[in-house]
Amino acid sequence: MGHVSEQCGNLIDFIGFSCDSSAGPGENTFIKKKNWYIIRMQPLRTFPYIPLKIPRYKILKRLGYQRRQNEISQRMMSEVDKWITYAADHIHLKATACIRDIQIDHANGIVALEQSDTVFESAGFSRFLGKADQLLMMGITGGQAVADEIKQLQEDKKMTGAVIVDAAASEIVDEGFDWLMALFNKELVRERKALKLKRFSAGYGDFDIRFQADVYHILKMETLGVAITETCILVPEKSVTAFCGISKVTGE
Repeated sequence: MGHVSEQCGNLIDFIGFSCDSSAGPGENTFIKKKNWYIIRMQPLRTFPYIPLKIPRYKILKRLGYQRRQNEISQRMMSEVDKWITYAADHIHLKATACIRDIQIDHANGIVALEQSDTVFESAGFSRFLGKADQLLMMGITGGQAVADEIKQLQEDKKMTGAVIVDAAASEIVDEGFDWLMALFNKELVRERKALKLKRFSAGYGDFDIRFQADVYHILKMETLGVAITETCILVPEKSVTAFCGISKVTGE
């Protein structure tokens, strides 16, 4: 596990156990008002190093390979594997993440962050969260080097390499989200909570890409070397944000 740094006012989090003047270790204040669900905020956490996992089959699938329909020669597969390894050698996964208090107004398709002016207007996002009690916000980047390599390969007209490195980088970054989710889920078990297995991102469905600017600032992604354009695109390429809902575990 990489080093984790955490900061947040008078709230302290010790790997999933939180305490302040009004709550004991592991406790979360939970208030329910009609269609609104409110809980406490947890600190921003920084992950300067996330171990790489290379999902070879997912990369091949992204490239259009289907095991039952496509046959690839050993020579071609060797070439693909060479570029996948090349991509991994130029990726440095790092991330920031936090769990935030939320209010969900399902009737109007609004998700609001507590102790913040941030409001996400999206019927699809509110449906996705359902009765989630909390929101895990994540921002991750593969780093500048791999983005530079993709661009250089394109400029050098090495399109096969560019396409494979691009696909590999996308899937490796996606695996970084899986690593983060597994970590948080392990901690949340102690509070009888669980992450929704699916993720949601800005720009999906009716969740406007402009909201990515709010997410970028909340997650302080500039500390990861990530910038954001006027059109709310993250730079370098292979920098992504995502959300997961957190719900109480019911039953035994």
